[in-house]
Amino acid sequence: MCILFVYNGANDIESDFSLILISNRDENYSRPAQCMAPWSEDPCVYGGRDLETGCEKGTWLAISSKYKKIGLLLNLPGVKKENAKSRGTVVADYVKSNLKLLDYIESIKNYTNNCNEFIFVSVELGNSLPEVKTYTNATNEINKWSDTYLGFSNSLPDKPLKKVQYGKKLLKNICTKLNKLNTKTELLNELISLLKNQKRNLPDLQLEERRPNIYEELSSIFVNIPKARYGTRAHTIVLVTKSGQVDLVELSLKSPINIENPEWERNEFQFII
Repeated sequence: MCILFVYNGANDIESDFSLILISNRDENYSRPAQCMAPWSEDPCVYGGRDLETGCEKGTWLAISSKYKKIGLLLNLPGVKKENAKSRGTVVADYVKSNLKLLDYIESIKNYTNNCNEFIFVSVELGNSLPEVKTYTNATNEINKWSDTYLGFSNSLPDKPLKKVQYGKKLLKNICTKLNKLNTKTELLNELISLLKNQKRNLPDLQLEERRPNIYEELSSIFVNIPKARYGTRAHTIVLVTKSGQVDLVELSLKSPINIENPEWERNEFQFII
């Protein structure tokens, strides 16, 4: 279970930012992963890496400074397929290619048919207005989203979970008051606080249906289920100014994860797109 929020500020004349993207990665604590860093095979790509056997080339979120695009994967809980293909390669191959989303999805349709269900979120930054689109292999639909504030999690994009609706309101409150470069430090702190929000957003019948055993624990933006050794392992923040300056910040739980006394490590990168 993961969650993503987007502020598309290109048309907001008061804002210095064309895009603010924030995300939580929720995963088993024992699953090996590499923190956010430039990739050895393509230093223009920044992202974490899934080190699970059979998924080594995959990622949950990555950004390419060369092709000016972001890709992110969200799990869609449902029936698991036998011998399912790795979903993480969908993100990795996308950010390393120059294909637009429509052409890219068309080129991998046979592959995605053999994956467990997912939602793929793309942000293409080549134009002055960031283009946010989603694709899900559950319905084989691609949708374009033009709202200023967006949120996606582990449900179909047009059927948001309650915690997504709650998080969008929090994001709007933050971006309305902190949209200037000279308030960037405060902005980052408030965005991190949003990603660490543990308010349970219930009732949520959709979440209860998808994850009946642990829906209460999954109803908050920040997930923490120590008994299952599962929860939010990484926060990612992407700030893009209208002049093309990118700030990329990741806070991730230090491995091996100590449930009693978790430690967070921070990685930051800056570049121009």
